[in-house]
Amino acid sequence: MWKPMIRCSIVGGVIVFLWTMISWMILPMHKASMNNFADESEVTSCITRYAPHDGIYVIPSWDQIEKKETANIPFIFVNIRRGVDYTNMTRNMICGVITQIIGAAFITFLLLKTKAMKYWRRVWFVTIVGIIVAILGTVPAWNWWHFPTGWAILEMFDLVIGWFLGGLVIGKLVKN
Repeated sequence: MWKPMIRCSIVGGVIVFLWTMISWMILPMHKASMNNFADESEVTSCITRYAPHDGIYVIPSWDQIEKKETANIPFIFVNIRRGVDYTNMTRNMICGVITQIIGAAFITFLLLKTKAMKYWRRVWFVTIVGIIVAILGTVPAWNWWHFPTGWAILEMFDLVIGWFLGGLVIGKLVKN
């Protein structure tokens, strides 16, 4: 059981990671799903002045919600993180591939616990897990934090396609 687990985890995880890299770095869809501020330097200056610590900031604040002072206030959900070096993404890439390998390990474990299936049923099994991850990982952010519907659909698309591609490989390597 350990040999196929390790092999499927590494190969499947790397395939999903490569899809994510292609989707974000080569295909234009993610860039098109994000907007730019009209004056980035002004927004950056304002955030630097009024958001003293790294972390999540939300408008309207809990105080405004409790006082019901939310009329005509735009909803804003932002993560502030100072000092991010976008020229060196090595740590992010390593963390990303390890995350996908761990995910592939769990999915392979579940697949190995099922009764024997033909190849396309194994691929479908992995893809369904990807659909579950897409729904449970994206819809709550869309629902509670008002993420744009187009962005949520794109994120779910990425996860489903990634795990379908991973399923093509995992399904081939698993012999249950």
